[in-house]
Amino acid sequence: MHVIVEISTAGAERPPLGAPIRIEARDTSYEDAPAEVVGRASGEVRGELGAWLDSVEISIERMPVVGTIWAHVDVDGDGSVTPGDFITTVAYPIPPTEGARVDIAVRRV
Repeated sequence: MHVIVEISTAGAERPPLGAPIRIEARDTSYEDAPAEVVGRASGEVRGELGAWLDSVEISIERMPVVGTIWAHVDVDGDGSVTPGDFITTVAYPIPPTEGARVDIAVRRV
């Protein structure tokens, strides 16, 4: 299954153009177990004005009972979530429909 993810900022702060964006679809069905990644995609900050950063298509390998979309804008390029990066801070459910769109927002760490 494929889902279109629209990434934007939740506040006035914006990551720099070209910063890499990592998006993961996670199986969050079990509260007492680590979330399994069931899909990955990447993009980069493209938008120069407003809140919009990028649109990315993610392929979901296996649709979980409960799943969420997570994103990380890696401002410093170190591959880890560190101060100054941007991440999602709320759970965005994976839509159950092929080709559906989900709008997500990232906030500065």
